[in-house]
Amino acid sequence: MANINSVMSGISNTLALPLDNSKSYIAGVYNNFTIIISKRSVNGYYTNIDFRITAFNPATNNTLSANDLSVFINTINQNTRKHFVNASIKNCLLEFSFRNVGKKEDLILNICNSIAYVTQQLASNNYVSCDEFYGRTENVLPVAISGNYHIVDSISYNEITNQLSQASAIETNTKENYPAGIVGAILGSLIGVVVMVIIGQLNYVAVISGLVMGFCTFNFYQKFAKKITWIGIIICSVIMIAMIYFAVQVDCALWITRTYSDYTFFDAFTAISAAREESAEFAASYSHGLFMQYLYSGIGAVITAISLIGAQKNKYTSNIL
Repeated sequence: MANINSVMSGISNTLALPLDNSKSYIAGVYNNFTIIISKRSVNGYYTNIDFRITAFNPATNNTLSANDLSVFINTINQNTRKHFVNASIKNCLLEFSFRNVGKKEDLILNICNSIAYVTQQLASNNYVSCDEFYGRTENVLPVAISGNYHIVDSISYNEITNQLSQASAIETNTKENYPAGIVGAILGSLIGVVVMVIIGQLNYVAVISGLVMGFCTFNFYQKFAKKITWIGIIICSVIMIAMIYFAVQVDCALWITRTYSDYTFFDAFTAISAAREESAEFAASYSHGLFMQYLYSGIGAVITAISLIGAQKNKYTSNIL
């Protein structure tokens, strides 16, 4: 896997388009089309590079069809081999995704050649850049809205910016309902407990359980409390710590009932503390399991929290790239 920032720099130099200071995106006009090239993060790891372009044909009053997209996919897939991942079309927006694998030089060449091919094909068939939502072709801009990249015209951009400003003002004046949020966080964390216990019964400990726990706890809190601040994040963290402990207790009790048929679940659950005091081996095994659950689940929960904080930070932002 090539260094993603180095790949972005290479694409920027090849296409003669500016790269932002954080090396997150390249935006501008290439072959008379407004385009955006960005690196995509999956749980903190940059794995793909996405290319966005819009197309509308004023003569036919149409955008591209699924059949047109299939032609692009077949040609790009044939020419780029292992780098091309997929492509999609929504309204007037076309998105192409490339996997960051293999040699840097080959990846840069394949992405740039694909962009050149797409823009040339669109131009030869009388397509032009447009607003991705409405197909308007005047004053088309590459923008970032709520942390996501879009290609819109100045009318859409101004309308969306005003809507975000109004929504931000409403949320600012909304009080965080802590009691309701706590209820939501507990309900969400119970989903994480179920996942954790299921994985535990398979004799595994996985980060995915922490991701589920964190996602459900934070999002249920936010839904019930109407908003989430640092206080809400702290509340959710405390609830998750308690629920991870509870999940380990349930997992251990189920293991006891499976091993000793004369134990009911309730008997096993209440006997765990005594068993830890009576058996050093059991106590060591229990402590190790608890530590691993906190470790792996903690990693997943932290990833989720960072993602949430980032989303909150960009929730009401808009800017022209």
